[in-house]
Amino acid sequence: MSFELHHRKHIEDDLTKIVRQQLRNTADALTKSEGSQVRSAVHESRKSVKKVRAVVAFLTEAGAKLPRRDRKRLKSAARALSRVRDTTAIIDTFDRVRRRYPKRLPDQTYGILRRGLVAARDRSEERAQRDGVLADAAERLEKTRGSARKWSSPSIKRSAMIAIVAASYRRSRNAMRRARATGQSATLHRWRKELKTLWYQLRLAKPLTTGVAPLIAELKRLETELGDDHNLVILAATLRACRDLRTMRADIRQIDRLAARMRQSLRRRAFALGRRLHHRKPEAFARWLRASLKEARPQPSAA
Repeated sequence: MSFELHHRKHIEDDLTKIVRQQLRNTADALTKSEGSQVRSAVHESRKSVKKVRAVVAFLTEAGAKLPRRDRKRLKSAARALSRVRDTTAIIDTFDRVRRRYPKRLPDQTYGILRRGLVAARDRSEERAQRDGVLADAAERLEKTRGSARKWSSPSIKRSAMIAIVAASYRRSRNAMRRARATGQSATLHRWRKELKTLWYQLRLAKPLTTGVAPLIAELKRLETELGDDHNLVILAATLRACRDLRTMRADIRQIDRLAARMRQSLRRRAFALGRRLHHRKPEAFARWLRASLKEARPQPSAA
């Protein structure tokens, strides 16, 4: 089942089906993957868990009373998968810095630093499998899938869906303003979280609307820019934590300076794009989204 709403009348039922399908795929991938497949399984599973948590937030805002233990299971599984996945993402970030500034450090130095990151990633993956981290995450997700069958939610009308998405737009807009005012990495990261929630919710609503696809694509582009900024922030910290690189502090500081230069251009683009995507006031955005709703199909009358 795709990550989209299809039933125009019973939105809450569609959301529960999406949750159960995503959790089943994720639990299966984590349980059955082996060797080189583990890295891909963790990456895809992490994305699925993020989707599920976005749906849970949507249901909660609609008035659903979901078991606290299920929300805790999802949060715990997300953290476990993130710790494994982040070590791979940082290697990709390091490679982007190297491509951008190939002459700032000798090739040999770049190579040593990268090998340190790769060794840290391999240790993290081995430790996760040895300690049963992935199996434990899969078990938590499977339990949540079973529990989701019994989740109760009030009927969600299309007007309520519009109100929930509009509230997310308001939070993302306010978070962007705070990030611009402070310039701090932490506030940019909070903006990214609010932006991603809005992106997920618009993806859910897409089949029930018309004309929102371009906005969804642009939000994804912006979320990627903010994600790249966050990875650059933690790159130097990750390098400093590598036990094999303790003698290369000066080189790590140079990587940090290069990453800071990359962040400057990233943030300029992100704020310019963010202002364009959030130019409407929240009330105007709600009216625009309401106007984009497709006409509800008439329900067949009983014979």
